[in-house]
Amino acid sequence: MAKKKRKQSRRERKEARALKQASAPQQKEIAEVKPVEKPVARREKTQRKARKQPNAIERFIRETRGELKKVTWPTKQEAWQLTIVVTVVTVFMAFFLGFFDWLFTRLFALILG
Repeated sequence: MAKKKRKQSRRERKEARALKQASAPQQKEIAEVKPVEKPVARREKTQRKARKQPNAIERFIRETRGELKKVTWPTKQEAWQLTIVVTVVTVFMAFFLGFFDWLFTRLFALILG
């Protein structure tokens, strides 16, 4: 059976990135300073603690925060510009519908008498 490759820890990935970005003399220094890690003993499956399932409210809040981090929020200037556009269109539509309401009210008053 082939051995399973051990997943690197965050620190190991960070050190590998620093080593990759460093120049040759710096790589030697980094390699010399790097501490030797002892292999981590894995727990038996029977000793593992069962993970607690979060309740629905906690899960909802966590997922909502995750989705809100993905949102591209407008800048302050864009928000003001969009607010002005919405206000102008709303005022225009109010006058437009108000004019036709007034016109049809007068027209029906003339017809019905």
